[in-house]
Amino acid sequence: MARTAILMAALIVAAAPAPPSAAASDPASDVAGLEELSRAFRAVYERVAPAVVQVHTVGTPHLELPPQHPPVAPFDGDVSGLGSGTVVRADGYILSNFHVIRGADSIRVTFADQRSASARVVGADSLIDIAVLKVDLEDLPAVALAEPGDLRIGDWVLAIGFPLGLGTTLTHGIVSALGRQVNVIESVYGIESFIQTNAVINPGNSGGPLLNLKGELVGVNTAISTRTGFYMGYGLAVPVGLVAEAWRDVLEHGRVVRGYLGLSMSAVTDQRMEGDPPATAAPRGVVVRPVDEFSPAARSGLQAGDVLLAIEGRRVDRPNQVQTLIYGRDPGEQVHLDLLRDGVEHTLAVTLGEREQDRRLARGRTQLAALGLQVAALTRARARALGFTDRIAADVGLTGEAPGVVIAAVEAGSPAARRGLAVDDIITEVDSTRVETPDDILRSVADLDAGEAALFWLWRPQRGVDVRFLRLDSEDWEAHPEEERQP
Repeated sequence: MARTAILMAALIVAAAPAPPSAAASDPASDVAGLEELSRAFRAVYERVAPAVVQVHTVGTPHLELPPQHPPVAPFDGDVSGLGSGTVVRADGYILSNFHVIRGADSIRVTFADQRSASARVVGADSLIDIAVLKVDLEDLPAVALAEPGDLRIGDWVLAIGFPLGLGTTLTHGIVSALGRQVNVIESVYGIESFIQTNAVINPGNSGGPLLNLKGELVGVNTAISTRTGFYMGYGLAVPVGLVAEAWRDVLEHGRVVRGYLGLSMSAVTDQRMEGDPPATAAPRGVVVRPVDEFSPAARSGLQAGDVLLAIEGRRVDRPNQVQTLIYGRDPGEQVHLDLLRDGVEHTLAVTLGEREQDRRLARGRTQLAALGLQVAALTRARARALGFTDRIAADVGLTGEAPGVVIAAVEAGSPAARRGLAVDDIITEVDSTRVETPDDILRSVADLDAGEAALFWLWRPQRGVDVRFLRLDSEDWEAHPEEERQP
């Protein structure tokens, strides 16, 4: 029936007399307009492509090529991951996605001029899927970040990257939606407020720039909505507002610092709310669900059932809007929340905190640096190369999906160096706590104070199990004054 109705409408329109035209279309003018748009596309590509890099990772594989695609040639060994990145500062800082470098044993980037360089991760936030990489090169071409909030639905956007292991590729489209939440970030705390675009994005584009016609970065391409694993019309990018906040934090603090409220939320979906007096029309807003005990939200008096209407005067009607606005603020900042409670509007002042987990991880990074250790996730490829088999892992108590944690670097003269710890030692336990991820290590040493020691259980290539005490000496603690210390 619906198909027939559409067909009939088309026939009626076709039979109706054509409206008078003010002026005949000028083909030459139409072509000139298209050529001007093409010149704009070319100008962006020529200016930005030298600053877009291909990211090669060795570690847990996470790029699958379609059956008909030719194999990708190895790059300094087996390439187990391919993505993209964007140089955003001439001294070698590169933006990419967290999922591109997650689990990587080593990272190299290749530039448009075929130069390549080793890269290291200097900061990352899995909750928005952003990573900041650094290469030791100077005078690189760099891309400017656009002003947050300038992008509008319908704006032209361009994507540059390395899809499916191919060379630099330019695609174009428009902004299809803003603030899109699609639940692709694997965390209950994930913050999704994606730009949706119909610019073609495929595996390998992840981490590359989404650009406006000025050649400014408006987003970092992150995901596609698909049933096949490949492009089906919907690409997603982390917006520049979130990207810029994470980027500034990494430069200033060496890590991402997030404001924290401490509540769960859901959008208002019913257009009427129950009440006494009788039901009244409900405003758009965000319903507060359980509030975490002892959180900033709880201390301010926020209650389950309150409806958040605005934050610092900005209206909100989706949980991810609240998350995005709070993400852009630092712990210790005060924000004003407009809310509806029992039919009456209120304003609450909340001093933001930082999640306890984030505080512990930050303190753990400080302690680990003072011990002189850098650690990394043990990839299966590296475990095999070291002879750390599944059977050995089971024998030392590592039975989870994560292969373990390996020492990536030891600072000369540090407590770790003095106690004989070495690169490629695998840490299996700290103070009677099994460790399977780098974050496990950070949590294990977070409470270590000057003068205190921790017991490290190690598995060492060709030597087997070993045990070492590492003491956090006061002089080692004082050697890292730049590290932020949490009480």
